[in-house]
Amino acid sequence: MCGIAGFVSLDGPRDRDRLAALGARMTAALRHRGPDGDGVHVSADGRVMLGATRLAVRDLSDAGGQPMHSPDGRVTLVYNGELYRDRNPAGARAWPLRGGCDTEEFLRVVYERSEAALPGLDGMFAAAWHDLRTGRVVLARDHFGVKPLVWARADGGLLFASEIGALLASGLLAAAVEPLTFLHRAYVRMDAVDDGTWIAGVNSLEPAHILVVDPRDASVRRRRYWAPTAGEEPVAPEVLRAAFHDAVAIRRPSDVPMAAVVSGGVDSSAVFGALRRLDCDVAPYVVRYEGADEGQNEDVPYAVEVARRGGREPVLCDIRVDDVAALGARLAPHLQRPFLHGAELALFRTYERIAADRRTVVFSGHGSDELWGYQEGRYFPIADPARPIDTHGEYYLRTRLYRDERPGWHRMLDALAVQLGVAERDITDLVWERTLAPYRDLETLDPHKRGRHHLMRRFLVYVNEMVDACSSAFSLEDRPAFQDVTLAGIAFGMPEHVKNRKGPGPVKPFLKQAVRHLLPDGVLNRPKKGFPSPGDPAFRDRLVALVRDTGLPYDLRLDETLLGELGIGELMFLFSARVWLDGLRARPAGTAPIRVSSHRQGGQGRVEASDPR
Repeated sequence: MCGIAGFVSLDGPRDRDRLAALGARMTAALRHRGPDGDGVHVSADGRVMLGATRLAVRDLSDAGGQPMHSPDGRVTLVYNGELYRDRNPAGARAWPLRGGCDTEEFLRVVYERSEAALPGLDGMFAAAWHDLRTGRVVLARDHFGVKPLVWARADGGLLFASEIGALLASGLLAAAVEPLTFLHRAYVRMDAVDDGTWIAGVNSLEPAHILVVDPRDASVRRRRYWAPTAGEEPVAPEVLRAAFHDAVAIRRPSDVPMAAVVSGGVDSSAVFGALRRLDCDVAPYVVRYEGADEGQNEDVPYAVEVARRGGREPVLCDIRVDDVAALGARLAPHLQRPFLHGAELALFRTYERIAADRRTVVFSGHGSDELWGYQEGRYFPIADPARPIDTHGEYYLRTRLYRDERPGWHRMLDALAVQLGVAERDITDLVWERTLAPYRDLETLDPHKRGRHHLMRRFLVYVNEMVDACSSAFSLEDRPAFQDVTLAGIAFGMPEHVKNRKGPGPVKPFLKQAVRHLLPDGVLNRPKKGFPSPGDPAFRDRLVALVRDTGLPYDLRLDETLLGELGIGELMFLFSARVWLDGLRARPAGTAPIRVSSHRQGGQGRVEASDPR
């Protein structure tokens, strides 16, 4: 887990010392992502600044330091992530590797083929490189959005970073949250990820996209470099089994101690089982909540069984009622949004324990649901006119999603919207418009495959960004083995109905056929459960008290009767939203602009979205 940051001037050269100071501010805000080194590069012409902090995972020597330059100085790279394999026909051989760090492998790839090489890479990455031959700066995000990359226009240029906090640390942006954006993203919750963020003016580079910034003509062009190919070819479970084992194996290399988050579900259990078959020294960690509410810790016995089957005693990560306030206040600045799911708190506490045990690389199972589960259409839009109206995507999202299924959440947002002067129709218009984009973006007429693409491009990215925020807070690197290009190719290339037939258990039976040799029978046949969240009344009582003490976001009010009816999820949202917004308001005033050079050229710049195909 590293952190990257940068600035590209779109209106001429800048003072190089001021650019270096800007880089120092931004990388300082990313130190938690990379405590093992940092550096800032400023181009000779004063147009480009690239900064990085390093978490040393493969080759712990100084050979992995960043920013990293090609031997001839032509290309400079800052890079966050891991490159596992280059599947391009001719691998990069521009120069012999000077060390064993995968950062240099990525540098060689982009030196030779620039962004044309990206579709053929197996890895997770957010990267930026400056090529003196073309003058361009290219920003790139991996196929699934495992690693985040945000950017904004500021001071006549383009700022980018691994985290919003680093953009705000530049002093060139205001930390504004618009009410409509706040309500829209709260309304859709875990399905609200797109090319925007909760902060006004801050954009997110979408998965499998590049942003090409050319200081010479002040242009900014966005393009998608990869999309899965839809197909209907039958696949045997043995094919998936071999691909899964390969996906785990290529993610194995590490020069630091390893851990795994084990929830007792099929996904994380299969990853842990595959690692143990490779004889990896990986320690399993399991979440456990204080309290005895029925069902609250039902995952724990399954997770313990999985760990012991792999020959390891699990480490139990306990979350107490009294932890809620402190954990929530610490996590909010890393998330840069309110809590939308109970998993945030659990992940944050788990990664904290892993870091305390001096383990750095963490394996997890997220990404499996989006490729192999959710077959019945309840979690993604169905735009099939043959389906009943109450399951049609637009009706479902506008009418049933919260009113029927999450009535407490809906009543809460209704009350907030009235006070903020935002009409529900304005929110649902945004919901439907932004839902349709990834749904329509796959070349197929199959509504289920389009829905799966929607899941991969929105819900999965939400999960990735949550995991990244929680793990990077403790300088950890999370490796989700299911987010693999080959696995995605199999998932999108086979008939959807096959995934839901003929296998153990009611959920993901095809996947279970492929990985059943890695799992206890109890895990194979148990019902689907989400990531554990607190359910004991003591957690709710504590959250009610916190909400009353801190107040509501935007200093709004809720009727005491309604407050008393809200569940733990709604209360977590209200508490964390207030803490987060208060933190944004408390940020120091901005610094002076860095537009100090008398040599300027170009206009205001433009953003162009080219054909994504």
